[in-house]
Amino acid sequence: MSSRSEGASNFVVVKHAIFFCLLLFCATSQATTPFAVTHVSGTHVVFATQPQRIISLAPNLTELAYAAGMGSHMVAVTAYSDYPQQAKQLPQVGDAFRLDWERMVALKPDLVLAWGSSLSSRDRATFEKLKLKVLVLEPRRLDDIAKVLRLLGRIAGNETVAEAAAHAFVQQLDTLHRQYAGRTKVRAYFQIAAAPLLTVNDAHIISDVLRLCGAQNVFAAVPLLTLAISNEALVKENPQVMLAVAATHEQEEETKKIWRGLPLIAARQGQMAFIHPDLISRSTPRILLGAKRICEQIESARH
Repeated sequence: MSSRSEGASNFVVVKHAIFFCLLLFCATSQATTPFAVTHVSGTHVVFATQPQRIISLAPNLTELAYAAGMGSHMVAVTAYSDYPQQAKQLPQVGDAFRLDWERMVALKPDLVLAWGSSLSSRDRATFEKLKLKVLVLEPRRLDDIAKVLRLLGRIAGNETVAEAAAHAFVQQLDTLHRQYAGRTKVRAYFQIAAAPLLTVNDAHIISDVLRLCGAQNVFAAVPLLTLAISNEALVKENPQVMLAVAATHEQEEETKKIWRGLPLIAARQGQMAFIHPDLISRSTPRILLGAKRICEQIESARH
């Protein structure tokens, strides 16, 4: 896209990925506009009116928007936005690697929801040039998911729906926390890709899931959010439980084959588990389905 129609909202983009434990709301009535979301850095996202046309640029943001009651306002998504079912019917404006700016502008959104880690500096500059209002989100702790739901509900004027979703999420999270609090710590490895071996550090929400289950990420201290590791590094850490994402049986078998070829790791046959990526890699309410499976496997490893 090279232009935007007159009357589009003023551009505001959050300079850094927003961690919602740091967000403050302006002191206005919850049911009224205008209001502003203020990041700790002082950057403001101002809403003079409730957005009626919303685009999501990540599958997890699409899920969060629908859960918060924004479904009727969604006009486009990006590739792999396959949940809930209604999202599959929406036009697509690109994927994680390329955005269709022309189509995005033609849809005249009042608000674009963007994922911090996937938004490049070039993308940010293009949003500014096209005068598109952007809200950059990136919950990296389980508690942040409920905060995001409440925020989106307020933005769209659907506080009741969003609060119900947030409350249900918090209740399920608390149940898991009570169930596994105080358990003996288990050293765990979590793999998000098999070739090369790709894992996550402590800043990733998957590490928060491991903590919830009473486990310690053996690669928590690596410097990058996601990092390729060597076979030797994995063997050296010698985790007690091996976890990985896998969408198909073939992917499970591929990973098992790699693990079985590693010294010491091959002995962990009873401490291996696989979780569908949609249930653990997306920061949405469904992540607790993956968390439950992980907690059960870690509990099994304790015994």
